[in-house]
Amino acid sequence: MSARRFIPISESVIALAIKIAEREGVPLREFIERVLAEVLKSMQYRSNVTEVLALSDLMDDLRRMGGALLPSDVVYKVIELIDNDHFNELLNAIKRSASWYGMLVRVKRGATVDVLKLVLSTWFPDTNISVEASGNGLFKVIVSSPKYSDRLTRMVEVVVSELCNSMGIKIEELSSEVGIVRALLRVS
Repeated sequence: MSARRFIPISESVIALAIKIAEREGVPLREFIERVLAEVLKSMQYRSNVTEVLALSDLMDDLRRMGGALLPSDVVYKVIELIDNDHFNELLNAIKRSASWYGMLVRVKRGATVDVLKLVLSTWFPDTNISVEASGNGLFKVIVSSPKYSDRLTRMVEVVVSELCNSMGIKIEELSSEVGIVRALLRVS
């Protein structure tokens, strides 16, 4: 037999839960129990529940826009093997995708450096992303990986630029060298 617990929850959260439970066609108690069980399962491996949920949503958005999860080493090799015309075609497609994705993220999550860092880690999971506050709304962002060639670095630079522009984050400076992209960003 299950024990009963009374936990105060805001009316706005309950109203949203009722709306989603009705849309899913399940009773509210069952819906809340199912959501809580899934969150707790995820938290066994990653303790930040907000990040777990955000990453799940971000990955779902990437999947819906046609993104595919492939082994990075294979992708990197293919990028190096294609000719310049195809590489430029790829860069243009990535630019469009990053622009669309950035607008979607801005609407769903807002435009903060924490959100940008999470988005970049979703796009480039094997990359080190460092964010440092510089004061007056400025942030230094460094995206780096020893695996990145000139082409891959250029691709990361394009994604950083397009994501920032579409999220409404002003780029004060953007530079790169092989394996490292540096940006000085202004967030309002």
